[in-house]
Amino acid sequence: MSVFQPFFDIFLLFQYGPSATSIESFILEQTITISLLYLALPLIVLYLFIKKSKLNSRTGYILIGFLFSIISFCKITLFLFTDRIAAWSTFSKEEVFNNALYMAVPTLFMQSVVIFKILYKNNVIEN
Repeated sequence: MSVFQPFFDIFLLFQYGPSATSIESFILEQTITISLLYLALPLIVLYLFIKKSKLNSRTGYILIGFLFSIISFCKITLFLFTDRIAAWSTFSKEEVFNNALYMAVPTLFMQSVVIFKILYKNNVIEN
């Protein structure tokens, strides 16, 4: 989910224009390294820690979903919004944050719920 997260931001995906840094740059090219290093890797490490430490799995999986939303918003959604929407217009920093948050919250919430359910079902099946 982390690699394709920009495509799950449905409300923003239809507004993304060309990149201000490189007109020919595709969204996936811009975000694959960010997705793997800042989003997938820390959450996988946290998941493995939760599995090994015998913590309450529900709480841990909720934490993973919550962190997914926060990291995804800060590292991917804000980056893409700034580069592909705000760079072509006049937005203050506060407007960039507010508009990106307003448009990303529904899909980030749904993704967090899906992550929780998948991790929880995976854990129930294994045990």
